[in-house]
Amino acid sequence: MKRIAILAYPGCSGAQVLGLHDSMLLANRVASEILRREAVFDVRIVGVAGRSVSAAGGVRLGLEKGFKRPDLLVVPGFALAELDIDENLRKLAGEISLIRGAFRRGVKLAAVCVGAFLLGEAQVLVGRRATTAWMFAPELARRHPTTTIDPNAILVEDSGIITTGGFSVAFDLAAHLIRTTAGEDLALAFGKFAMLDVRRESQRPFIDEALLAHGNSAFSDAVKQWLNERLAEPYRLERLARSFAVSPRTLLRRFRAETRESPLSYLQGARIDAAKLLLASTALSVAAITERVGYANVSTFVRFFGRQEGTTPGKYRINSRARSAAAEAPPKARLRAS
Repeated sequence: MKRIAILAYPGCSGAQVLGLHDSMLLANRVASEILRREAVFDVRIVGVAGRSVSAAGGVRLGLEKGFKRPDLLVVPGFALAELDIDENLRKLAGEISLIRGAFRRGVKLAAVCVGAFLLGEAQVLVGRRATTAWMFAPELARRHPTTTIDPNAILVEDSGIITTGGFSVAFDLAAHLIRTTAGEDLALAFGKFAMLDVRRESQRPFIDEALLAHGNSAFSDAVKQWLNERLAEPYRLERLARSFAVSPRTLLRRFRAETRESPLSYLQGARIDAAKLLLASTALSVAAITERVGYANVSTFVRFFGRQEGTTPGKYRINSRARSAAAEAPPKARLRAS
């Protein structure tokens, strides 16, 4: 019998927890009463501490004790209406530690929807393929650049780690677990009994580019941060798009829709801003600054600098230092100078 633990935590999606839990119970019933087999799953709802947790919307979920070593630990997602990834992850340090510990002990893991962010924070997605709800795939890719994110996949399994797409895919995960544990005949019987399509393979039919741009208004900010952290590296659109799990065409369209410029245009401005700071605050040569902010040669840097600032780097340095000296001079000295 396959032992499955579903990790309930404060703010988790109760529908995903209970949907998966009840699907496993239904599979047991179909196996025993229709196919005349033994029950297949021992499924429990567990947590870090206490007897219950408050799921999204205040629904209380009871927790079971004494389930120390499951075959599979399933992590549901947050409630999307309350989704603040950083805030949720800060509050769930205990759950993340539990996930990491289970992984180190050899327990297989699965995540539903944005539960993949907890797996990522636990460092179990490093070097693996994964998926999550299509709207949040770019953010997962940005946070975990060593993970290959497939925003189209309903379910991805890689070396004992399963990740799935959006809200309703808990049922697809259930069908997958039934199929891989007990065979296709039980999965099909379960699907018919539950009136579920157990053969979905892609999120692609559900992806809405307009909704994607509207719902993830921080997309351009994430791209800007990625570029700011790599000012000195060569700009490659394909690499940038791959880091956010979108095509180059989609990245350009979404970035322009939010900023009215291209990522390359933004990068050039950010490089010049960084150069201005270095010119004003250091004694680095123009050649050294050119290299530090990512330009291949001085002439290219000087040309872009003049286009944005209307002067040369050398004159900008002289003028900025003169302004700084005047601002720091005592009041009387400033009066005599005037």
